[in-house]
Parts: sequence; structure tokens; C-alpha cells
Amino acid sequence: MPRSRESGSVLVFILVFLALVVLSLTAVYAVSEGKTQGTVLSVLGVSLAVALAGLYAEGKRDLDAALTFVSVFCVLVAVCTVIYLFSADRHGTASVVTAAVSGTAGLGLGFVTFRRQRGPDSALFPNVLRSTFGPASLLEKDGIQYTGRLEPGSGASPHRASLFLQNCHEGARRVQVTFEAASAAKYLRFHKTVAVDLGPAEVVQLTVPVIAPTYPGSYPLFFDIAASGERGKRVRLWRAKVPDSRVKPGATAAFLAVGVLAFGGGVHFTVGPLPADLWNSPLAAPEVKSLWRAEGLPIG
Repeated sequence: MPRSRESGSVLVFILVFLALVVLSLTAVYAVSEGKTQGTVLSVLGVSLAVALAGLYAEGKRDLDAALTFVSVFCVLVAVCTVIYLFSADRHGTASVVTAAVSGTAGLGLGFVTFRRQRGPDSALFPNVLRSTFGPASLLEKDGIQYTGRLEPGSGASPHRASLFLQNCHEGARRVQVTFEAASAAKYLRFHKTVAVDLGPAEVVQLTVPVIAPTYPGSYPLFFDIAASGERGKRVRLWRAKVPDSRVKPGATAAFLAVGVLAFGGGVHFTVGPLPADLWNSPLAAPEVKSLWRAEGLPIG
């Protein structure tokens, strides 16, 4: 199975951050000590090259992520410089210029990426889920936007839990959907894991049956996703909110052992009783339906 680039991107941004820190500290040293030759220039050149290479690589895949990173770093530099200006007995013009330039650059880049992400949908890659369900209903993880809907069972039919998955990148992805009922597992029957293949920028609907008892009660059915595969360039710029991570009972006990109370979180359906007894009926296979595909891009 192809490996997700999520961890690789994090490592690249960590490397870029370290390179920018070295670049900044070396520049401060060069200005304050008046040394701009030999080793100092080498360190400046190498750290600048590493930072630019990392930002270029990530910018080709997700420009807004790179812009946001640089914006935050510039603002941090400006804040640190302002703190220095207020605490130091004496300071030169270079510190004032650094604070002004880095602050202006950070706010400017932040404004640019904010406008890009909040702009209208692309005509080539419309945000199907945002138009259908509204922005407040969407979550995003690993470059996949998603939401869910539970259709109560009727007659001799089980409940139908649907997940709508939207690939925000031009690369094909495989999404692993995991269902878990936690303490209510003995009351529900469902598929625990389902793998769904999404083509470039594709939107699909996954529907799975859920069988519950007939007597009154409500049961949580948690779901989570994990995506793998080469993401490629991001083509849907708007970003949905990140889901809260569910703290499982075992983790709650572990946190309590060190004096921390942590519980709850996660995304789930609330499943009620069925009108007919289907407990011993065969569990139907999951259904996958493509809702939108990008024209001119290879599928798969």
C-alpha cells in the first residue's frame, strides 16, 4: 500500500524551521559582530538553500501550507524582536528594521493565503461537499474532507451509515475507514474497516449497514479515516476543521494515573433501535458510489 506523505511533509517543515532558525541566528551574529566572511557566509548559504528547497518542494504540493508556515515564522521573528527591543538597554537600527520587515511580511503572507483559502470554489474542482452539506458540517484529515449521515432502518432493512469522502488533491488516494462502537460493541453489528479508493479530486459516498437491537436504546458508532498514497498538488484550497481525536477508555485510565483527566472526543453516529429483528441476518457488503470525478485527470 502506498505510504502517506503526511509524515514526510511534517519532517520537511521541521527541517525548514531548523534551517530558518539557524539562518536567523547566524544573521544576527553576523550583524552584531560585523563578521560576514568565511564560515558565517557558508552557514548562511547552506541554511538558506535548505529552507528554500524545502519550501519549494512543499509549495508545489500545497502552496497555502508553505505560505502559512512562512507567515507564522515571520510573525514569531517579529514578536521575539519586539520583546528584545523592549527588554534591551540599547538596540540598533537593524533590530527595528527586522521587526518591521518580518512583521509586515508575516501579516501580508497570512492575508494572501487567507484570501486564497476563503475565495470562491474553482470551476475545475468545485467543493461538492461544502456546497451540499455546508462548511460547518465538514471535517478534514490527511487531505480528505468528509462528513456523515445516518439513515434509520425501516421495515426489514438495517440502518445505513453513509460517509461522504472528498479528495482535495490531484493524486489518487486510498482511505481506510474504521468503525468502532466502544462499550456498545455488543449491541451493534457493522463492518469494522472498509478501504475506499479515490481517484484524483474524486468525491465518493460510502454506505455501510448497521444492525442494532429492537429494544429502546441509543448507541455511539465512532468512525475515523486514514489516507495513504501520493497526494500530489492540492486542488481544493478551502480547508475544513480538523476532527477531535477520541480518547479511548484505556488512554483515560493512563492519563488518570499521572493526574490528568482526559476523555471524550471523536466523531460518531448515534444509532437507535431497529423496527425488526435482524440480528442474525447476513451483513450486506459496503456500497461505494462515485459522486464526482475530475475531467482530464487519470482515475486510479
